[in-house]
Formats: sequence, C-alpha cells, structure tokens
Amino acid sequence: MVQEWDVYNAAEKGGIAKPAVFIVGPDCQVRFRSVDSVATRVPAAEIVRILQSTNEAGQARRRRYIPSPRDFLRAIGNAFRLGIR
Repeated sequence: MVQEWDVYNAAEKGGIAKPAVFIVGPDCQVRFRSVDSVATRVPAAEIVRILQSTNEAGQARRRRYIPSPRDFLRAIGNAFRLGIR
C-alpha cells in the first residue's frame, strides 16, 4: 500500500513509509493527502479541523518540529538498546 500511494522511502533503513496523512471520504475519494518529512508535519489539531469541515479540505498548516535534547537522548538510548542499523 505504501508503494501504491507513493509514500515509500527506500533510502531509509532499507525501506519504510514516510510520515503521511490520508483522509478518505464516505464516497471512497481522498479528501486530503499530506506526505510530510520528519521535520515538518500536519499537527493533530489541523487534522481534526479538516475532518470537522464540511467542504473540501484545502491546504493544511504544517508545523516545524525541532527535536529537544530529551528527544536526542531517547534516540541514542534506543540506538544502544535496539542496535544501530
């Protein structure tokens, strides 16, 4: 599915999905599509706003994510615990 919807990132860890949000309407049509990067994503509040709107979704506001020192420490701990690949 990730390859069919063009969210497959073959360069990352042997191939994983990119961060993405798809909103599919009752008529099985995609109302909203956002393929993001690790640094910029559509926040959950924006997704809720799109779901609550009755008209077309339009553009979503993205937020830049800046990792905190705690995030870096967690990533280093996970690398030691799970092994660096």
